[in-house]
Amino acid sequence: MQSRAAIRYAKAIFEIAKEENSIDSVFSDMKTVEILCNSSHDFKNLLSNSQINYNEKKTAILSLIKDHNSLTIKLLDLLIQNKRVYIVNDIANSFIQLYNSHNDIKEAVVITASPINKDLEEKILSKINVSDFKSINLKNIVKPEILGGFIIRFDGKEYNASVKQNLNNLKTQLTN
Repeated sequence: MQSRAAIRYAKAIFEIAKEENSIDSVFSDMKTVEILCNSSHDFKNLLSNSQINYNEKKTAILSLIKDHNSLTIKLLDLLIQNKRVYIVNDIANSFIQLYNSHNDIKEAVVITASPINKDLEEKILSKINVSDFKSINLKNIVKPEILGGFIIRFDGKEYNASVKQNLNNLKTQLTN
């Protein structure tokens, strides 16, 4: 769950990006930050490490974002000034939610034991009853503890076809 401060920063940068017609560019930057935070422990450590000064953190973040927008630089400068660089991932997540809402894009989450490929992603999207696949953003979360299968969360519903869930169901049936 994002902090209120992160939500406020995200709303502010979203409104400015909308005024400057640069929403897509800032979205791309925020998506990169989200991906880095979700896939790299080193990146998370960079954000939270108090031994690394803020300007070095800014330089590192910007070096990882290709063709970064000037608003992203201003956001990082403001976060440095307010000593809040550590919430940049929450800001990115909030911005992405605002972007998706603005563009009528819904998010579906698929949880698997290992990462999915594009082919499997298309099959999953075809199972979700929607007319326009482009309006769905599929987010893959890898959780090895589900052992196999998948869990899909979309539009307030969850379909659990994980091996762990099947084993729990079998255990319940055997103990009754």
